[in-house]
Amino acid sequence: METIVVNDTNIFIDLFNVGLLDEFFSLPWEVHTTDLVMLELLREGQQATVSKYKDTGQLHVPTLEPMEVAKIASMYQQYSNRTNLSLTDCSVWYYAKTNHYMLLTGDRKLRKVAMSDGVEVHGIIHVFDYLVECGAISLEVAIEKLELLNTTNLRLPKDEIDKRLDLWRSEIRNL
Repeated sequence: METIVVNDTNIFIDLFNVGLLDEFFSLPWEVHTTDLVMLELLREGQQATVSKYKDTGQLHVPTLEPMEVAKIASMYQQYSNRTNLSLTDCSVWYYAKTNHYMLLTGDRKLRKVAMSDGVEVHGIIHVFDYLVECGAISLEVAIEKLELLNTTNLRLPKDEIDKRLDLWRSEIRNL
């Protein structure tokens, strides 16, 4: 069975910044997001680039029903003061939870709340692991792009990045 993932904004931005959107959309995942995520893609080229995957059917952006929007707004009211979650965060959390999909996010607060609510959550490093595992990118490209990402996104867990880089360099040496 194909894995269905719900993308948060920061995953799209990270992949856009390192030029790996095509490779991401080549993975055997069905990719979903919310319209609120699409609205957060503000930098030049981001929204247009991600939208092309919607146009080709590789990205699913459902129209939320009024009752779903009300539930998302309620989640936002309940959690925004305690956790600083945004309405967009709540939308991807709600959508992943309701449909039993995996959530992809780099937002630590969202990850913590969603996981405590029973949602499977992974971040950009998991995406890189899977890109390598599926052969969508070579180890050399993975190293290059993860090093680039490490300079553009300073919130990433440095220890996890260093582990991956060391592992992949070791694998290349052992080839």
